Amino acid sequence: MRHSFSIVSVALILLLAGAHAGAKTEEAKKCSAGQVLPANLFVPRDLIPVLERIYGRSSTFKAQCGRIAGTPNLRVSIQVDITMRTFCRAFSLINRRQGIVRAEVHLPPVGITFAELVGHEFEHVLEQVEELNLRALARVKGSGVYEVEHEVYETERAQLAGRLVSGEVHASRTRHAAD
Repeated sequence: MRHSFSIVSVALILLLAGAHAGAKTEEAKKCSAGQVLPANLFVPRDLIPVLERIYGRSSTFKAQCGRIAGTPNLRVSIQVDITMRTFCRAFSLINRRQGIVRAEVHLPPVGITFAELVGHEFEHVLEQVEELNLRALARVKGSGVYEVEHEVYETERAQLAGRLVSGEVHASRTRHAAD
């Protein structure tokens, strides 16, 4: 009897794990199809329409959301930070604990550069999902990684991603205005 209970338990665990993986895959599909923001992205309610608009206008942002949705051990939260230091346009605090990557993205109130900043910060999150060692890369000439302050890093990759998202949103807005 005990043996059959173990087999049933293992089968149930495997079934639930498969369903969970299928749900994550489905979530990634939804995100890449432009239907929803990732389920592991936690956003203040008033920012959802703004992010959905960026999502609908930027293929770069859609791809970032797809990668975020497809990373089950990632939790990303966005916070509007009205007390942000003046020399800092946006920043992310990222940590790993017990196999979970938690990213807290701090952005200024919505403005003209919002699309650029969110694309930029999401790219920093994805760099950490890829486990890039920014400290080590900052010591390599030509790596595109720079230490701008003690233990604070900037990457050309994130700068490019921000510009791409912003450019795509702007181009889409221009196309819609012309229609």
